[in-house]
Amino acid sequence: MVLQEIQSILTNKLSPKIFKLKSEIYGFQYNQNRVNKSIKKVMLTIDLSIEALHFAVKNKINLIISHHGLVNNSINKFNQDLINKLTLLTRYPIAIFVLNSSFIAAEGGVSETIANALYLNLESTFNIKNNKGVKVPIGRICSPKYYLNDHQIMTLEKLIKRIKTHFDLKYVSYVGDIKKTIKKICIVGGETSNIKYLKKASAIGCDCYISGRIGYSGAIYSRDIGLALIESSHYKIEILALKKLCNLLSLEFPYVEFLLFESFDPYRIFI
Repeated sequence: MVLQEIQSILTNKLSPKIFKLKSEIYGFQYNQNRVNKSIKKVMLTIDLSIEALHFAVKNKINLIISHHGLVNNSINKFNQDLINKLTLLTRYPIAIFVLNSSFIAAEGGVSETIANALYLNLESTFNIKNNKGVKVPIGRICSPKYYLNDHQIMTLEKLIKRIKTHFDLKYVSYVGDIKKTIKKICIVGGETSNIKYLKKASAIGCDCYISGRIGYSGAIYSRDIGLALIESSHYKIEILALKKLCNLLSLEFPYVEFLLFESFDPYRIFI
């Protein structure tokens, strides 16, 4: 496989470039070599931690596909962490391709992975417009699907228990009445701090909103308007979506070795 081939399938199908939001980084962020460069080993990772880069150099990875980039904004100065990472990258010729929000919106991406993992009926996409006026299916609108012998009512409590079970979580943060009946769910993967998403979800009749991480102002707003809010594990959701992407790429390019770097959730629980 050459670099151009994997770039093409990512940008056009598995994590479309048209779903990029605003000025966020998408595509090659480091060492874009010749498009005909041969790629034999690819590593997928949630983020470009120093541990992930050590693993890539040690295993002689040709290409890293990362959900998050080396930096998210323009660089005003080089901090020591970034210097350490760039120094490490000079030891072996590795290209870095960043997915960002396009992978949240993509078919089979983060938002859809949550819906499928929670055994929900996928009704439609939850669309927002990016700065180019393109509708980005950043989320998924779902309705409850019930297990056999289950009472045909989905409550916030049942949904939270389902999230704890399927994502192996010790606790789940939520906003709302635990006994509230849930009929229409909006799922948006990643970190959602934009209240306009919550407003839109409520306006189209959603009574519950699930995301990877939501800010305090979003929690207050949801409480005030009566929108049930569930904050699931950012890390566990994204690693599950990346596992699916790794499998898809392995099938598409059977002669290339694809490795998934599983670091750890940086958040810890003090019990």
